[in-house]
Amino acid sequence: MADNLTIERFIKTLARCGLFERDDLQTILKQSPNHVRKDSKQLARWLIDEHYLTIFQAGKLLRGIWQGLVLGPYHILSPIGKGGMGVVYLARQIHEGLPKSQLENPKERQKRHLVALKILPPHRARSETRTLERFLREMQMAHRVDHPFLTKTYDAGEIQGVYYIAMEYIRGRTLSQVVASQGPLEVHKVAKLFEEVTIGLAHAHAMGLIHRDLKPSNIMITRRGKAKILDLGLALVKDEERPEDKSILGGRGYVVGTMDFIAPEQVTDSTSVDHRADLYSLGCSMYFSLTGHPPFPGGTSVQKMQRHRFDIPQPIQQLNPSVPDEFVAVIEQLMAKKKEDRIPDSLILRELLQPFIDLEPSEKERQILLDLQDSTDSLAISDLADDQIVAETLWNTIPLLSDRPDAEKQILEKSSPALFLPYQIESKSDAPLESLNLQNSSELANQRASWKLFWIIALATLIICLLIIFLEVIRY
Repeated sequence: MADNLTIERFIKTLARCGLFERDDLQTILKQSPNHVRKDSKQLARWLIDEHYLTIFQAGKLLRGIWQGLVLGPYHILSPIGKGGMGVVYLARQIHEGLPKSQLENPKERQKRHLVALKILPPHRARSETRTLERFLREMQMAHRVDHPFLTKTYDAGEIQGVYYIAMEYIRGRTLSQVVASQGPLEVHKVAKLFEEVTIGLAHAHAMGLIHRDLKPSNIMITRRGKAKILDLGLALVKDEERPEDKSILGGRGYVVGTMDFIAPEQVTDSTSVDHRADLYSLGCSMYFSLTGHPPFPGGTSVQKMQRHRFDIPQPIQQLNPSVPDEFVAVIEQLMAKKKEDRIPDSLILRELLQPFIDLEPSEKERQILLDLQDSTDSLAISDLADDQIVAETLWNTIPLLSDRPDAEKQILEKSSPALFLPYQIESKSDAPLESLNLQNSSELANQRASWKLFWIIALATLIICLLIIFLEVIRY
């Protein structure tokens, strides 16, 4: 990579990147002031100011990297997240029938819509069969649903060995981001938001899909306050043939899902679940929305799984007294350990939520929420914010004129690693989950207390011995 790209080489890189037609580039350069055409960095900054390049694109080009900024009809604008199967980019689709010129008037520019472009790197497609199989499944799943409360998929395919999924780019924040910044939400807002989630979930279930990874970071809230369910990467199709490789879909001995929101039966066998596993996860997400943390915060992934199977979470009203008994009862039924005891389906849940949508909080309840919001520790739930990073924020943090060639890598590492891939636990055997030697959380707590007492006694003994030695030394 070049540290100080000459102006001549920078212009050649611009010509090769595919973002500009040759004639258009010449016209743009003629329009630029004379003084910026003498320095590559000044020219790059002018191109950004005139909206011909994004900061991300300019940073690549200034290092002499012209590849990877165009994929078929998509112009890559900036990374907006990193998942287990690759990077998600903000991209602009160049519609067929429109000129590729960057010089069209504003009305023509509006015809080029933004997409979230999920890309599987070619080297991973070649070397990781499991990752490729998962990505191909996600490409198929995405075309099965079409609903206002589910993220739309515009296109999916392969171009020159690069597999991609072009999805709706949603301007907004995830539910986990909203709670992290604002604290617990009011009951009527939670009811309205999850009514929309429930409608979208009902459509997915009707299409034979089980999400298996419903959580606050997979619920996007648009600028208009509407809900959108993200990520069908772990979706299961009813009655589909299970692959022999359990690492693709999960199974006994291989758990897939996000441990803070996983249903008890999904822990035992991730491929034997039905739509009620999603309802459990939805209940956990509602708990999070009202309290500011998941039902079983802290601990290891194994401990979280065990608590979902056997423990009862801290009562919601102890954490947020403004929540009425009737609303708590709905969440508790969703989070029943046995799926037979849960609310039967999404449509019934929608009916149960509707009475709370117009329920405005009293002044006392508002004050309780304000106190909760002031005390919410955003750091305590930051590990849950495996969220889509707002593009503008990411652009602003990429140093345009950085002298460090690894700046982009560091930015991506700061992006949430679990945007499209949740936590996974892999067992090398096909034995039932019980063979993983999970213990009841009360037993784990007793063990921790015993060890703590042991170390206190050992430390006290050591101090006494050192004191005796010290006194004997003084005596002689």
